[in-house]
Amino acid sequence: MINLLSAATSTPEHALQTTELANSLMHKFSPELINTIHSLGVEQRYSVMDNYSDFLSGKPMNANSSTTELGVNATKKCIEEWQGDASRIGLLVAATNTPDQMLPCLASEVIGRTHGLLSRSIRTVSMQSQGCSVLLKSIEVAQWYLAANPGQMALVLMAEAHTPFVAPLLANEYYGYRELLRMRKEHKIDDAQFEQKRLDTTFVVQSMLFGDGAVALLVGTEEGKPAFGPISHLTNDEPDDVNLLTMTSNSSHPSLQGRPQYFMRPSVPARGAHYAVTTVNNVLDHPDSPVSNMGQVDDCLIHTGSKKILDGVCSQLHLETDSSKVHSSYEVLKNYGNLSSASTGFMLAEKEEWNGPTMVVGFGVGFTASAGVMSLN
Repeated sequence: MINLLSAATSTPEHALQTTELANSLMHKFSPELINTIHSLGVEQRYSVMDNYSDFLSGKPMNANSSTTELGVNATKKCIEEWQGDASRIGLLVAATNTPDQMLPCLASEVIGRTHGLLSRSIRTVSMQSQGCSVLLKSIEVAQWYLAANPGQMALVLMAEAHTPFVAPLLANEYYGYRELLRMRKEHKIDDAQFEQKRLDTTFVVQSMLFGDGAVALLVGTEEGKPAFGPISHLTNDEPDDVNLLTMTSNSSHPSLQGRPQYFMRPSVPARGAHYAVTTVNNVLDHPDSPVSNMGQVDDCLIHTGSKKILDGVCSQLHLETDSSKVHSSYEVLKNYGNLSSASTGFMLAEKEEWNGPTMVVGFGVGFTASAGVMSLN
């Protein structure tokens, strides 16, 4: 087993309140859609743009940070808080779903901006476009490296800048999903108009759901530090699950102007809950697990898909949504939005006390999920 030695986060300087963003576009949003926005569970998010609200209204993007910069800042902060010898870090695993450019990959970019801190001979692994469950996969890669290189350390980095991938909201009117269904049923819009307006609504939801941030985790072997135990994975339990979440590289939608476009099927909350529960149960059933049921878990850190998705996972795991076990999941969603790969890492970084075992659960693009248990040695 390997231990978590240090964890640090980095966010852009620009924090945006959901209420302020929604108010700035209220003349375009129906009351039902405004209710949908506030039901996402996100009260605030950070953006690499200093004009995110204006950007959503159609102004040019003005970004003064990036995925790479967030990743570099989290890396430096993590090593500084550790206060150890950085030359012992022999591996960097860097993951992102929102790279600044296609090549070089995030790990190489971070190494290029950490001269004097990280060794030039460090091993690097970039795990890009791996979705929201990549953190525990990255931890396993670090485990394999550390097993072969005793005495070394590994740095696992998750960095995301989602807001530059959001579509500006240029339509004159936007409606809630149920509202659109009623409009189609009443023949106020035809099928083609329904599909277009539903996509417009999805753009609104995405603009209010996602946030930007990075987290770095330093792992190695040290007594008295939280240790990663058994980890379970599940990928495409049903063949069509591969299409639950997709992203095109070059959208034809006029609002995106050739940028990537993200698609999410309506069944994601239900399927996400299935994947989360299956992997958690596999961990609980593992002979090396320190716990055999969720009642023995002190915390359950669940990926922040949305409040609806969190509620569904909690229901399937028989956890009350107001339970202290899942408090951190809802707090990270509330304060940072959906951070995709970095979400559970933020929860680990903000965890101050280890009174008992902790379950970590991520799920998303693939479709895939990973769950793992952590406890003090």
